[in-house]
Amino acid sequence: MLFKKRRKAGPEDAITAFWTWWAGARPRAERMIGGGSDDTFIEETAGLIAAIHPDLHWEFAAGRTSRHLLVVSSGGSPELRSLAERWRRAGPPPDETFGYAAARQGRPDALEGARLALDGHQLDLDDLRFRAEHDEERDCLDVEVWHPDFARLPEEPRGQIAYLSLDWLLGEDTVEIWVGGIEAVTTAGPGLTGPELAALVADMLPADGQPRWRNMSGRRAGKPIIAMAQTRLRPARWPGHDLHIRMDVPYTARDENGFPQREALAALHAFENHVAEHADGMVVVAHETTDGVRTTHLYADSPVAAEVLKPLIAGWQDGRVQLTVTPDPRWEQVEHLAA
Repeated sequence: MLFKKRRKAGPEDAITAFWTWWAGARPRAERMIGGGSDDTFIEETAGLIAAIHPDLHWEFAAGRTSRHLLVVSSGGSPELRSLAERWRRAGPPPDETFGYAAARQGRPDALEGARLALDGHQLDLDDLRFRAEHDEERDCLDVEVWHPDFARLPEEPRGQIAYLSLDWLLGEDTVEIWVGGIEAVTTAGPGLTGPELAALVADMLPADGQPRWRNMSGRRAGKPIIAMAQTRLRPARWPGHDLHIRMDVPYTARDENGFPQREALAALHAFENHVAEHADGMVVVAHETTDGVRTTHLYADSPVAAEVLKPLIAGWQDGRVQLTVTPDPRWEQVEHLAA
């Protein structure tokens, strides 16, 4: 007799199980949020989300276009960001009552009238004040957070309050991408209110989602190298894109520094544009050029992405194009290019 090996359940099975359950449980969520009692709903929800991954965070929050928002978040863990995004994508579309998000969403008025209890301390969040300085080289804001009660709090809860307040005001992804250093200070000085800080951050974001690029130069293995990378180069900008694809393209017409001559550079740009136009679902985040090789860094949200690229790179005039595919939820393959 032959026995079929049972497939081990993975996160995708748990995601499917959650949304199957949610289809029937959603009316219970609406009643509970409206003030009704349901002793088992929270326990069931927590158990189903923990089955996807035990370190995921979840909460109900007020929505923007929907009245309520169910958030399942990575809790700041880069390894779990794409998993939370896959959970969101597998769910139903938002409607007037419920929306769904894979990261805590920001609200400029989040601190108004709010109080926080933490480690036995009660703080009026309306009293929080902020200072923000734009670092043009790193293309981000360094933020100081102050509260009148910080002077009597230990360092750890001060830091927790600083990070939480920024998440509530700006949203987890915005903080991850566009905020650099965060410091909880005990001396009065920061004067921005929460809405003023949120407006300042909104003003510095790229208009219409257009990418900004940062140029770099240096030496690698004794050879000159030039590079350009999208800024800010953070995985939260492209949630779900956790597969790194490195494309090394050789070129023969080079100058004395190993960089492509004019004709070779034009051919490389045309080749890259061709790949970018047809590489559906992938994003080009950086290029490096040195010693006869042009390296393009792409990220994809599907393992089939590399297969899609193969016919696009066939027949390159200067030799074989090498593809290297690496699971990379933390974006470690490009961290040397991130400001």
